[in-house]
Amino acid sequence: MAASPRSRSSRARLVPPALAGLAAVVYAATADRSIGMNDVTSAAVGAWRLASAGTPWLDGVDLAGLDFNEEHLWVGEAENGHVAVLRSPGAVAMGVPAYLLARTGTQPEDFVRWPGAVWAALLTTLALVLLWRGLRRHLPPPWATAAVGVLGFATPVWTVAANGLWTHTLTVLGIAGMVWGAATGRWWLVGLFGGIGLWGRLHVALVVALLGLGVAVWRRDPRIAVVVGGVSGCFLALAAAWSRWMYGGWDPQGPYPSPTQYAGQATDAGVWDAVTNQLGLWVSADRGLLVWSPVLVLLLPAVVRSWQDLPDWTRVLAVAGLAYGAVQGQLNEFDGGSGYYGYRLTLEVLVCLFPAYALAAHRAGRVARPLLGPLLGVSVAAMAVGATSEGFLVQEADAWTDNSLALALRTFPALWLWLALMALVGHLAVRVWQERGLDLLRSAATSPTPRTTQGTSSRSGALS
Repeated sequence: MAASPRSRSSRARLVPPALAGLAAVVYAATADRSIGMNDVTSAAVGAWRLASAGTPWLDGVDLAGLDFNEEHLWVGEAENGHVAVLRSPGAVAMGVPAYLLARTGTQPEDFVRWPGAVWAALLTTLALVLLWRGLRRHLPPPWATAAVGVLGFATPVWTVAANGLWTHTLTVLGIAGMVWGAATGRWWLVGLFGGIGLWGRLHVALVVALLGLGVAVWRRDPRIAVVVGGVSGCFLALAAAWSRWMYGGWDPQGPYPSPTQYAGQATDAGVWDAVTNQLGLWVSADRGLLVWSPVLVLLLPAVVRSWQDLPDWTRVLAVAGLAYGAVQGQLNEFDGGSGYYGYRLTLEVLVCLFPAYALAAHRAGRVARPLLGPLLGVSVAAMAVGATSEGFLVQEADAWTDNSLALALRTFPALWLWLALMALVGHLAVRVWQERGLDLLRSAATSPTPRTTQGTSSRSGALS
């Protein structure tokens, strides 16, 4: 006998806490507590210092007392003459609550990495819940859960954002909150979470601006742009104030004098090098978005077929993500350094594309449908290898010619069995899902969006 609407509604309310619990346990169990990369560890040191000593500066602190080499920290003398961690405002600030709760001591030997790592896991869990709540405006709970699960466990959201205090931990959270705000028509939330995101990486402001302006133009409602810009602008001003206090300058991106000094020579390269750098973000063997997330290629025809029927904000957000990726290729070397598994510089692009792909997946074609399950199964298996091992890390010089998963398979050939098993699991899961749930998804895609918010245009409602 079919479940009553009340029982289905009750089960739907249990989905967010269940999803959050699963993600929190897995992420926290696999977060990086011991190895640490210089970006992440530097942010953690800054957060620890601020939480434990009440000051952001490291004047007089014997960094040799930490359990790693001083030269692996982004630490230096700021404009105000103080010794400080040279990271963007959000990278340091987001870890402060974790170290306040951990109540660590003030001496260098008291510093530990685990509070920051676990906190990053919890922040990324929150991001998944926000994405679920945004998708729930357009999809049934099981399908929204499946889509968010794919993003959370089949991509480097797991191995990077949930692994430590990366700037991407904050940008992923920020974009997820923007998705929730846009889907519900609460544009002040878009501005608020957009402001949080730009504290992590300043050029996320491009995504915030394009989303606010794009939807405002499409709906002929300038109030949207004013609200988004006004709220996010407050966070931009706060970032400048943070930099003034901590470093002595008003630059909201923190202590980085210029993109080239921070990230290399990408902006000074010739035309060919610039094109190569852009391509590296997409198709390089170890840093390419499409290499690690081939589902984007597999479902691209579905997105094209669905494009005119997608909610307006998903289309604007997807375009904003692509624009962000282009700017990223001008500001950073595509390899993004070393010491992480998968890609990281295009995580923001991935999350911006995610709503459009999630809402278009039901229109996957005859070729894509049988391949979808095995491909996703292998993707989860690949991410699990990196998340649980904290190893198989390809250096910058080999980013075009080698791949972390390939390195793992060369080292432990038995991992081929793991990939094969997960391919089978993925195939069976999608097969069952399609047989039992495809009609439900199609009906949802051809009916009005649940709980449509006031002021939302007709194009932001039903999928078709």
